[in-house]
Amino acid sequence: MAWAKRTKNGMGRNWETVTQASSATYAYSSVIDFLKPKGDGKARYISIFGEASAVTGTNIDISLWGAYTPGGTKFLLLDAPIADLTNAAKTAGGSINIEAYPAPYYFIGMLADADEHLNKVTLSITPEVI
Repeated sequence: MAWAKRTKNGMGRNWETVTQASSATYAYSSVIDFLKPKGDGKARYISIFGEASAVTGTNIDISLWGAYTPGGTKFLLLDAPIADLTNAAKTAGGSINIEAYPAPYYFIGMLADADEHLNKVTLSITPEVI
């Protein structure tokens, strides 16, 4: 699935639902090409929110990845910008200063410690409102 734009209560956000992978395998969001660092030295925060349909194992680790091309090799930018998603706490969020992690393209990576291929995580990103 690709990222979709939605407005909720007057606030714009981008969201996508991702099917999880099997144990010790990353599942990635589609390419995030709507975030572009400005490079002006000023902090610019984004909010990321994750909601799991279920968590079979202990938790799902969420990380921010970058790439130089939309389909290129991914590199880790930030581990755990969102606290672990668990079956008890299926929702979690966090904020990132995107200027501290510049990349031409971004992805959200999700790593599970058990087979989660029947479960989904809905991700949403809300850029800073200026």
